[in-house]
Order: sequence, then C-alpha cells, then structure tokens
Amino acid sequence: MAASLEPNAARGLAMAYAALTPSQRHFIIDAVVHDAQLEGVCPSLVLASLLAAEEETEVARHIAEALASLDRTELRSHARTRALVAGDERNGGLAVIRPLHGTFVEVLLLAWTLDRGITHTHFEPLLHDAAAGKCLHRLPGDLAFEEMPVSFAIDLVTAPLWNHHRLHGALPKEIERFADLFSLVDSQEALG
Repeated sequence: MAASLEPNAARGLAMAYAALTPSQRHFIIDAVVHDAQLEGVCPSLVLASLLAAEEETEVARHIAEALASLDRTELRSHARTRALVAGDERNGGLAVIRPLHGTFVEVLLLAWTLDRGITHTHFEPLLHDAAAGKCLHRLPGDLAFEEMPVSFAIDLVTAPLWNHHRLHGALPKEIERFADLFSLVDSQEALG
C-alpha cells in the first residue's frame, strides 16, 4: 500500500493501471480492496488515485462503489489551498497548491514577464503537501516567493494571463486544471 503514502508509487500505480484493459482494471480494484483487508489497512487513498486515472464509466463506477463501502476518513485532506507569490504584474511568479486527498496536493507554477507573457509553466499532479514548496526551483531563481492569500494571488496573476493571451492568442494548457480559480473558462470562450 505504498501508493497511499508515496506520490511516486501512486503515480506509478496509476500509470500502470491506465495501461490495462477495462476488465484487468476491474480485477485490480478487487485485488486492492482484498489485499488491503488482509493487511488491515484502508485502500481509500489507492482507490482515489486509480479513480483519477479511470476513463471508463463502468470501471469508475466500480471504484466509486468500493469507496462508498469503506471508511473514507483517510481521504480527507487537512491541507488548504494556498498561494506563493513573487514579484508583480510586470515580472513575477505564482505557485498554487491545492489539496487532493489525504496528504496529497497538486501544484501549478507560473512565471511571467510583461514583454513575453507566461515564460514558465509547470504542473505537478500529485505531491505530498510538505514537498510542494520544493517545486519552486522550476521557476526562475531571481523570484523571491512569499505566501499570500489566494484571492490576492489570483488578482495579481489575472493581468499577466490576459497579457499572455493578447501576445500569444491562447493561455498555457497547464492552467486548465486550475481554471475554476482563475474564472477563465467563460472568459476564454468569450474571447473566441
């Protein structure tokens, strides 16, 4: 059950799982639940990772049914959405850290300049909350980050995102998963 504690194990399991046929994935779900019962652990976090990788409706329903029959307290996250900000609208960076389940979070990193728009993007789909800040090395080293309220961070990054769209005609695809924070889904459709 390393996949319930280690992001790399969870990612590896989800990737291997996604490569299987639907009937094989159905069998894996049953095996995860059975093995967890034998070991006396709850498989909720492992099943949640598999559910995130599942595209087949019937198999996703099987995972949901398995989750519904379990004590899902380990799925609850005590992390909160937070933002680290550097610079300003002309030259800056942003890290948004958002809870998933258990101790896992997802992280969006952006850096920008006025003349080039968004210059760096990176998305980490699954990390331990404690390791989220270590991703900042993927952004330019001259940016000094500090934690800010999420609403302030979103207000700050709005102008760089619009500037990037003006310069390049589209927004970086990495922000799609965070579009609900930026309220850009409707805005981008309005831009045509």
